[in-house]
This record gives sequence, structure tokens and C-alpha cells, in this order.
Amino acid sequence: MVVVRVQRARVFRYTPTAKIWAWTVKVLPFVLVLLVVFAMCFIAITRAPALQKRNSLKVNSLHVAKLKPDPASSAQNKDFQLERLLKSKPPNLHLFVTQLKNEANGYCAGKLAELQGNAEKSNVISERLEPCRPKPWCPKIPPVLYGAEKLDSVAVNMTEEEIVDAVGSMGVGGSWAPDDCKARHSVCIIIPYRDRKDHLWTLLYRLIPVLKRQQLDFKIFVVEQVSNVTFNKGAIMNAAFLTIYRTYGLRGEGDWHKGLYGCYVFHDVDMLPEDDRNMYSCPEFPRHLSVAVNEFKYQLPYHKLVGGVFNIRPDHYFLVNGYSNLFWGWGGEDDDMGYRLEQVGLPITRPPERLARYTMVKHVKRKPLAHAVRLKLVHTSQKRYRADGLNTLKYEVFRVDTEKLYTRILVGVGDMPEYVRSFEVGRRTTATVQNKRWK
Repeated sequence: MVVVRVQRARVFRYTPTAKIWAWTVKVLPFVLVLLVVFAMCFIAITRAPALQKRNSLKVNSLHVAKLKPDPASSAQNKDFQLERLLKSKPPNLHLFVTQLKNEANGYCAGKLAELQGNAEKSNVISERLEPCRPKPWCPKIPPVLYGAEKLDSVAVNMTEEEIVDAVGSMGVGGSWAPDDCKARHSVCIIIPYRDRKDHLWTLLYRLIPVLKRQQLDFKIFVVEQVSNVTFNKGAIMNAAFLTIYRTYGLRGEGDWHKGLYGCYVFHDVDMLPEDDRNMYSCPEFPRHLSVAVNEFKYQLPYHKLVGGVFNIRPDHYFLVNGYSNLFWGWGGEDDDMGYRLEQVGLPITRPPERLARYTMVKHVKRKPLAHAVRLKLVHTSQKRYRADGLNTLKYEVFRVDTEKLYTRILVGVGDMPEYVRSFEVGRRTTATVQNKRWK
């Protein structure tokens, strides 16, 4: 007898837990796909501008690094000449400054000897150096200050004669000193200028009365770049400083005994001080005066900014080797100065924002230096400041004119180097290709 065992089929029973797992296995892939899609959309929406900017900067940096000279020229300038500049051996900065000081003192000694050769002028000098009643020092806090004033951002509608009458009596070439006391600070104002005469007269109309109320011994110099070549603000400010310093401050014949200026104020032509309590006197450390500007909603855009109105002592200016000579076009040289100050350990001091307020005169913005060039130069500031500045500047003084309210210095600093011009051509070509690609 054969016994056959019949095996019963197993019946799968759908419990609640099993149903949930089965549904999860079917739906989970679709959920994961949807999450990935949403994540990619979120990244594209939120980070696309930043990524595009980063990629553009990367492309510009690569373009700068691989920059080729203009085929039409035989100039061998690569990488903005930075490598050649860093490998070169510029004049020793310390020896250059020592020679400059000796040159200034020698110029002064020669002038005094020339004046003392004349008996009448010698008597005048002795009277001024040894007066019967020496003047007392001016008070530390000027007695007459107006405080904050609301200014208009448009140029004044006045003639040159009306402005000269409005600011009052001035000395030769824009110099002035108080009559009733001896000024505590001797200040040189340097204004880089080009083709903005209405702005210049507006600034003089506003600035000169402020300096007088602050009881400063000051003189105003307007430095202008010759011809219509590309503007180089840093180079012409260096040229003005060297010209003034070498000739002992371009003092008048009766002012040689005053010595060199205690500090230099580099003043943009479109910056009008709103408050005369913002002192232009010589500070202990470099001072950025134009802290709050109406153009920036009276807020400081970034900490290293020293553009607009900048006050610095000559020894500190020597220490940072002046401004860079490589910034052709608008912008960049002031940021470079901020990095130079940081490199030599000089702090940037600022008056309170409620006092250091300025109104910027409305004007058409000039063509800026290419962003990639500016970025490359600023980021290499700490490496090249000893080889790019006062000790390497090549300039020529064409004329020094004595005007009623200022002394005009006409200088030439050459033309834009070929490496900058070739980059500008390359940038325009790249921009044209990109525009066609997007159309």
C-alpha cells in the first residue's frame, strides 16, 4: 500500500504590514525621482546667478593668465607684466626716500641762500623768522564751525569771478594761513582732475571756506594729465606728490621757513564735505575722510575703502610707496592702497559717520578699468607694492601755473601699456561673441 502525501499550497495572507511594504516598494522610486527633480530645480533657481558669476570670473582669470599680446605689436607683455615686475630689481625704496628728502632739503637750502643774497629780501626773511611778537598757537578746537549743512548734488551756477569773491582772500597759488594765530597743521590738498571744470569750481567754492574755518595752513594743487590718453589717477597723484615734495612744497618766496607739509589730502573733484567738523588736520595714522557718501546711502561699502578723500602723512606715504601706477582707467587704485596699508601694518582711521558725510556731484561715470585686470592687480598688491609706486614712476612735468585759487600741475605719465589695450580688445571680442550666442 502506497501512502501519498499531498502537500498543501501555501497561501500568502496580506497582513496590514505586508500591504504597506508592498505599496512602499512600488511608490518609492517615483518619490525619489520627484525629490531629485525638485532639488535640481531649487539649486538652479537659487544658485544660478552665483555659479554664473563664479564661472565668468574663472573664465576671465583663465583668459588673463593666457593673455597673448596684440599681433599688431611686438610687445612681450604677459600676465599684466606682473611676473616681469616681480622679478625686476626696482630702486631700493629706503634709498629712494632718503635721496628724495636730501633733494628737497637741498632745493630749500639753495632757495634760501638765493634769497639771502639780496639785502632787502634778507631783511624780510629775518623779520618773518624772528618777529617781535610771535603769534600764539591756534586753539586745538577751532572756535567757529558751522556743523552739518545740506548740500545740493549739482554744480554751482556761478562764474569764476563770483566764486573767487565768495571764498575770500587767498595767497599765491591757492595758499592760505590764519593771520591772528599760528596754524597747528600744514596741509597739502591734491586734486586729480580732467575736463570737469564745473566740478572743480564747485569743490573750491565749498572746500576753501571749510579749511579756513578749521584754521589750517593749506595750499591746493590741481594735478592734470596731459593730452587725451587714458586717465591714470594713481600715477598723476604720485607725480604731484613728488613734484611738490622735491620743490619743498612749491612754497612762495615768503613761505620757505614753514617747512614741508605735515600731511597730504588726496581729494576727488566731485566730493563735497557736508560738515566742517570733519577735520582735515594731520592725523597720527592714515585717515579716510569720506566715510558716508550720499551715492552709497551714507554707508561705508567695505572696510578697506580709502577712496574719495584720503589723508596721509608723507612718511606713511613713503612706507607704502605711494599709489600704484598700473591702474589705467577708472577705479582700483584706491582699493590697492587699502591693501598696501594692511601690508605695512598701518591702520585706517575714520571719523564718525555723522561727521564724515559727503555729497557727490552728479556726473557721467567714466569708462572703468576691465574687471579682470582690476581683480588681478588688487590681489597681487602685497607682492608688488615695493616695485610699483613712487620709486618706479616715470613722469614729466610740463607746466606749473599759479592760479587765483590753486596751483595747477600739468604732468605726463605716458600712455596705456599695450598689455592693457590688448586685453580691452580681447574683452570686446569676447563680449561680442557672447552676445551673438545669446541672441
